[in-house]
Amino acid sequence: MLTQDFFINSLVAVVVISLVTGALGSFMIWQRLSYLGDSLSHSSLLGVALALIFKISPSLSIMLIAITFAILLSLNFNRLYSADTILNIVTNVVFSSSLILMSFLPSGNNSIISSLFGDILTLDQSDIVLIFLTSAVVTLILIFRWRYWLMISINQDLAVVEKINVTFVRLEFLITLAIFIAIAAQLIGILLIAAFLLIPAASARLISKTPMQMIIVATVFSVISGISGLMLSASFDLLTGPAIILVAAVYLIIAYFIRLVLSRLA
Repeated sequence: MLTQDFFINSLVAVVVISLVTGALGSFMIWQRLSYLGDSLSHSSLLGVALALIFKISPSLSIMLIAITFAILLSLNFNRLYSADTILNIVTNVVFSSSLILMSFLPSGNNSIISSLFGDILTLDQSDIVLIFLTSAVVTLILIFRWRYWLMISINQDLAVVEKINVTFVRLEFLITLAIFIAIAAQLIGILLIAAFLLIPAASARLISKTPMQMIIVATVFSVISGISGLMLSASFDLLTGPAIILVAAVYLIIAYFIRLVLSRLA
């Protein structure tokens, strides 16, 4: 099985996606946007429901919904409510809308199950191309906008002094994150993509001293977790998305103990 074409396609997809999740997850943690990943991924479920009902491209539908959701979240609603309150309300409204729409679909729809938990072992060449292009674009944005994203993540006051448009840069980050989640959620699963973004970054934070070091370590954890989870899934016929997340959680525990050992040796 490990040498068959479908497994090779899945392996390539996992590695390409993993090369981006470490960096995006790190920025999410720095900006205290951990809950945002769940919000964006749950909004993708509405895209799946609309795609199935109107028989349009799931990728396009999910991307448009996720981008719209990101733009709404970037608006300045926090004068009356905290960001967590807004996220919670909007997420549950969108999720409820998705469930209502899905109730009109035939029961046992495989597309719904695949969307929730991922179906990376069924990727074809067109999926690989889409994943590669999306990851390449996100990587280029990361490279060219690194300074601005880091500035608003670490010190917003300094960003204002440097005359950086914090609102625009945050919107830019949210839209980039939304596009990536819209594509990656179809592989890892809508319910699990946020965890795949955050767990490797959380692991890296335990043993990293600088932002760049954290991104590098998070990327390594993402790649290793993705490959290990995929091999575990293929070997024991497990759901791929959950297998990857469980492996990532194991590495988080390992990173925690490494931190304990290093702190005692220091």
